[in-house]
This record gives sequence, structure tokens and C-alpha cells, in this order.
Amino acid sequence: MEALIFLSFFFLTNAFLSVWIRRDPRIWGSLLGFSVIAALFVGMVSWVGLLFLAALIGLWFFYKEKPNVILFLALIVVTVCFRLHLIPGFLPVQIGGKFQIGLIGAITGLLPLALLVPVSRSLKDWRKVLMGLLAGCIGIAILAGLATIAKATHWDFKWPSFMALRLWSNLFLTSIPEEAFYRGFVQKRLSLYCGNGAALILTSLLFTFTHIYWSPNLAILAFVFLASLLYGGVYLISGKIESAILTHFLLNLIHMTFFEYHAM
Repeated sequence: MEALIFLSFFFLTNAFLSVWIRRDPRIWGSLLGFSVIAALFVGMVSWVGLLFLAALIGLWFFYKEKPNVILFLALIVVTVCFRLHLIPGFLPVQIGGKFQIGLIGAITGLLPLALLVPVSRSLKDWRKVLMGLLAGCIGIAILAGLATIAKATHWDFKWPSFMALRLWSNLFLTSIPEEAFYRGFVQKRLSLYCGNGAALILTSLLFTFTHIYWSPNLAILAFVFLASLLYGGVYLISGKIESAILTHFLLNLIHMTFFEYHAM
């Protein structure tokens, strides 16, 4: 069973990586399929969940071929339902007391990343990524100071349990899929309808709402909103999704390592 769980996440990780190496539906789609099949055998995905997942995949392909406002809103609603665990058929793997890893949150980000979101290829692209990351680091320092002053959290340096697993989860199950969906899809599309400023705020409100299950604490949610503004701002500055991903990854790493972190 442990081997199949490992294989499920191994295939999913490589599905993400394949988008940067060679964006080919036959490659990332096969890897995603292998991941889901392994998850099906160990009970992480049920047959009911498989049907919902197939419907989600179909909706994304339909939107790619015929993008419109109705499908855009439908994808947001359906994805939010998945992220809030309102869709049956998916079970996370429990690791330790409060640490869980699951497939569905990552898959909801893999699909827009693989189908719609431009990724960096050239050296010029990656220079823009680094420019955005520099802005992100400045923003992280400001947020850390504000959170400490407001007493929303406090310094609590430690070496988190399952550190290697947390780093992998932070990148492939959280930062990449969340930024692909919220910034690469929602914010980018909203900016076409209502401009960059409104798109940034509306996306951040949605991002904060879907983190209610993670922490109902209002002070923490306020900083989740500010963090989302930072990720979206970095994306606007650089125009590269990787800047938002790396800023998100770094902020989460600093949070879990240097500050009080409820999900330990």
C-alpha cells in the first residue's frame, strides 16, 4: 500500500515537471492517469471521485476549446467545491498529527497549468522570474513584520517534522497548483473583464475564502488575504507564474520554520 501511495504522488509530481520540460497532453495526461489509478487502488480516490474528476477534466478541455464567461465561472465554482472538500470520493493521507497530503488540490491546479498557463522557457523569461521573486522577498519581509507587530503570529523557530516531505508538499501540492489556478487562471482571466486592480482583489478574496478550512482564525485569514495580494502583485510585476510560485513557496517555508504554525 505504501508503495502505491508513493507511486501516486511520484507520477503526479512528474506530471507537473513535464509541463516545463515538454507540454504534451499525452505525457502529463498519462502521468496523471497513472497517479489516479494508483490512488484508486489504495482508496485515496473512490469510483465516485473518479467520475467527478473525469467531469472536471472534461470541463477544462471544453473551456480550452471554447472559453467563455459561463464556463469560466463554472470552473471557479467547481474547483472551489473540490478545494473545500465538498466533492465526495477523495481521501487524504494522514502523516503525523496535523499533516495531510492529498491529490485533489494538486490536480485542480495541474489542469489549468498544463492547458492554459504560459511557463518560462528562455533565459530572458527566467530573468523576469528572478525580478519578480526579488519583489516577493521584499513583500515577505514586510508581511512578516506586520504579522509580528499585529500579534497575528509570533516567532517560533523550529525544524518542522517530516521536513523533506513538507518541502515537497509545499511546492507540488500547494504553491504550484494554487498559483496556477488563482493567478495563472482566475486573476489573468478576471483582468480581461475588470482590469488588473479589481482582478487582484477579487482573486485574493476567493483565495482567502478557500483557506477557511485551513484556518478559521480571522487574523490568520487577514494575512492570507495580504499574502495573496503579494502573490498576485508579483505576478503582475514579472508576468511569470514562476515568480508567484516561488514567492508562495518561500513565504510558506518561512512561516512553518520561523513562526508559530498551527498545522504541525
